[in-house]
Amino acid sequence: MKGIAEFVMRGPVNAGAVAAGTLLLGLVVAPFAWLSAAVVALVALRLGAFATLRVAGPALAGVALAGALVTGQGAAIAISGLVAWLPAMVLALVLRQRVRLDDALLVACAIGWALVLGTYLFVEDPTGLWRDLLHRIMPPETMAARFELSAEGVRQMIDAMAPLMTGVVAMSVVFSAITSLLLARWWQSLLYNPGGFGSEFRALRLGRTAAAITLGISALALFTTPAWIDSLALVVAAVYVFQGLAVAHGVVNGLGLGPGWLVALYIALVPLMIYVVVGLMIVGAVDAWADYRRRVQPGGNG
Repeated sequence: MKGIAEFVMRGPVNAGAVAAGTLLLGLVVAPFAWLSAAVVALVALRLGAFATLRVAGPALAGVALAGALVTGQGAAIAISGLVAWLPAMVLALVLRQRVRLDDALLVACAIGWALVLGTYLFVEDPTGLWRDLLHRIMPPETMAARFELSAEGVRQMIDAMAPLMTGVVAMSVVFSAITSLLLARWWQSLLYNPGGFGSEFRALRLGRTAAAITLGISALALFTTPAWIDSLALVVAAVYVFQGLAVAHGVVNGLGLGPGWLVALYIALVPLMIYVVVGLMIVGAVDAWADYRRRVQPGGNG
């Protein structure tokens, strides 16, 4: 991975080529899109906004041209690149300016909430829109035949998914942008500040105000019915997963435990994703008061 970062930082042509190439691969294998956005974020972290535009502009044009020639969907592919790159670039510029990882994550949450609230302000019936789209993507009769389900059961599943889709999309944008930012920050640390990223990530603290808002919006989502509340809760959940991971890394480091504990945590995300994610979110929010990382440091109170 360090080799990729070194290649990217040799010049805008290299950076643009890697960003464009990995974006096209991301259309087939999603994590490559995170890698692509991380390239853009690394340039933003190191060189600023103008240099990033010099990389992203030609790269997007190249992606659009390749998409138009191969699939006839150049504009759609360019838009997907913009959706992947722009939030990560904004977060990287915030981190470059503020030098505080927590500020960048709070801006990520604000972006996600803006997407949710903007949708509900400017789209007359988001749930109905998603329901129609899901019916086109997953025709009940076709899905029922393919997976040996009843068509009515598929319709009920679509009806349950539709109210949450605005939040799921916003959550995905936020999660992807933060993942790309952290990858870019790690690359930057490998090249210019070895070991710096680990210390910075373990020290991540979003603060008590953000934690109180997170717990409050999560409680509202549990006990009220508006879909927009559920969508806001999904966005903060995505952000607080990273806070929970920071706590986990900090506790493991503070106790002097081996990396196997963290490996086990990340492996558990695959079969037990919903439970691990909820657990990380709760731990991340409660840490604002419990301060688990301080407790495991020498001189802490256990």
